[in-house]
Amino acid sequence: DVAPLPGLRLRGSIDLVERHRHTQQIRITDHKTGRPPERQPAFVGGGAVLQPILYSLAAEQILGEPVTSGRLFYCTQRGGYKEYTVAAKPIARHHLQEAMDTIDGAIAAGFLPAAPAKDACSLCDYQAVCGPREEERVRRKPAERLEQLERLRSLP
Repeated sequence: DVAPLPGLRLRGSIDLVERHRHTQQIRITDHKTGRPPERQPAFVGGGAVLQPILYSLAAEQILGEPVTSGRLFYCTQRGGYKEYTVAAKPIARHHLQEAMDTIDGAIAAGFLPAAPAKDACSLCDYQAVCGPREEERVRRKPAERLEQLERLRSLP
């Protein structure tokens, strides 16, 4: 267990920690087996891609050294062997904090709506749980209640 941000406890496994032989820079890798996102996440990918920066911060805490970047490596044919790297810069940390604050606020308010992004259901493996019309149902929900979720989704 580590706390990469104040008030946040993280438990998990970092798949790979690499140190460059010459520059000594450290990179964290999270291996993925699913489909990659259509667009490369710059920092937190709308709150859907938190592992690269979260794992970078956790590794920094554990190792006591700065980590240069975190990456997602879609290491299967299904994933197209794509890799997405997120630099562990202060702006990435800022966006992570903003994402975590938004999630904390939703939990505190007890408002965690099923509100898929446009066309997200077509990519989801859990349609059997929600049913085929969740995107239609979200249009009937009060827009002002979904503003924070939309703000989260707008984070790069």
